[in-house]
Order: sequence, then structure tokens, then C-alpha cells
Amino acid sequence: KENLGRLSVQVPDRLQTFTSETGQDLTFGNFISYHDYEPEMLLAKESWTGWKAKAQLAPIPADPDLARLRRTLVRAAFINGPKEAALLRQVVGKLAQGKIADALTLADNSAMFLYYRIWGDKGDKLGIASLEDAFRRLAANPTICADLDEILEWTLDTSEVSGLQPELPFARPLELHAQYGIKEIQAAFGRANLKSAGQTGVGVMHFPEFKTYVLLVTFQKTEKEFSPSTMYADYPISRELLHWESQANTSQQSDTGQNLIRHKERGYTILVFARDQKKRNGITLPFTYAGPVDLVNYESERPIEVVWRLRHPMPVEMFEDNRLGG
Repeated sequence: KENLGRLSVQVPDRLQTFTSETGQDLTFGNFISYHDYEPEMLLAKESWTGWKAKAQLAPIPADPDLARLRRTLVRAAFINGPKEAALLRQVVGKLAQGKIADALTLADNSAMFLYYRIWGDKGDKLGIASLEDAFRRLAANPTICADLDEILEWTLDTSEVSGLQPELPFARPLELHAQYGIKEIQAAFGRANLKSAGQTGVGVMHFPEFKTYVLLVTFQKTEKEFSPSTMYADYPISRELLHWESQANTSQQSDTGQNLIRHKERGYTILVFARDQKKRNGITLPFTYAGPVDLVNYESERPIEVVWRLRHPMPVEMFEDNRLGG
């Protein structure tokens, strides 16, 4: 793919000639589809409006939070759950009109989840004291709001995710095979909020109030990104079966071991979120929600080796790209 040095020359040229060359309107979706750019590559370097400004097609953006909210555009480009993308687009639309109260009402129980999609960190770090404050501050960044609208329009047009929400004993705003970062997952379970961004660097998250374990799986590990003690043997056996290893210090008799092995009789829900690799183009990748799993068998300990059965088959590409010998 294109390297960043070439992009800074190439993209403005291509933007200037886009409409005359293609006969299409210059939108984010049309541009990246036509030129086959990876959206995170473009957005990591410059906001969409920033690129158009470099091509003299828009004023240079002067949004007060531009540097931080550029990362929001990268996160937005990974959103592929149609329900979430549509909701966030409606919320941003209200904010662009200055209708903060309407945006909060629309966001409803998903407000904290959307807060993490937008701001990506706890409020104390950002000088944000409330959700209203967070929404008002985004509204003061007009080019970011306009860019978000175009990026979300593109994700809604191109997503192959159905919007199905797997049946769980509790309602959470998670769509099957949609993509989520660690903070969004924790916000969905109330662990990340304005005061705390939750845990980082963990492969297993326990949410006792939901009687739920979330397993975070990265299939292709590199020694640079993972220490030897976390190079677990996680791989799909088929689209329905997943071989997974617990954390290295987990014994069968520990609380965690028992809750996982005997999850059905103990009334525990086990959810899997998986990704091919940790980073691409220098950007940390989100996890794909694979939904709930049930135990098939287990052996050994420290780590415990488990085979899980997914209630919903994983996406074909995820299986093909990560199966052993694939």
C-alpha cells in the first residue's frame, strides 16, 4: 500500500482531479473506494477536511480539538455495526445543529459508549465533566462533525454486518461481527466511564455484575507486540470452533478457571472478541465481536486449553486468514 510520504503529494493531486476524472461527487466514500485507499492510512495523517484543504478545495480546519479528534475519525472508519453507525450519525447531525439536548436524548443508554467512540479517554484527562459537556465540545468542532458524517455514510454504505444482536441474558449495544476497541467494550459493560477508562493490556475481562467474561483474542501475534508469556495458542479450528488458551497463571481450580469450565451451571456468559493482528499501518486494530460461546472440552492448566463452540459462525475471512496452515 501507499507510504505516507507519497500520500502527501498524491492525495491532494487526486482530490483536485477527482470529479473531472470520475464524474462522481467528491465524498470520503467515493474517493477511497475509487482509489482503493485504506481509510485509516489517510485519516491517521490528516482529517478529511484537512486533505481537501491541502488540495485548496476547503478552508484549513481550525477546530479547537482537531489534533485529538483526528483519532476519532480513524476510530469511526472502523465502525461497521449499522445500528451504531446510524445512531452516531444522527447524534453528530444534532450536534452540528447545536442541539445538544436532542443529541443526548437520542444517544440514551448508548451515550457513554458513544462518548468513548468520540473522545477515547476518561473525562478527567480531557477536562470533560459530563456527557453534556462532551457533546457540546464535539459540536464546537464543525469540520470534524462534517467529516464524521461522511465517514459514517461510507461505513453504512459498505458494511456487510447485519446488525444482529446475539441473544444474551442482558441487553448491550453490541452487534455480531461489528468492530470494537477495548475501551468501547468496557464502556458497553459500564467499566469505562467519565472517571475511569477501565483496564488495559488484559486478554480476559470479568464483569461480575453481568456474570460475564469477555475473551480478547489476537490470532497473529508477534514477539515485538506480545511477551512470551502472552503468546497464547489461539486459532480457529473451523468457523464454529475456537481453540483458546487462558492466561498463563490460570489453574482449573481458581475462581476464573471454574467459572470458565463450568460456565453453564454457574450461569456465566462467555463472549469472544477477536482480531487478526494487533496493528496495521501503525494503528491499533479493533476486535470483531464473535458473540457468545459454549465449552466443548478443556485440558491442562496454567494455561488451560479450551475448545469453544461459537453460537454464530465467525466470518469466512477471519477463519481463512487465521486457521492453522492457512
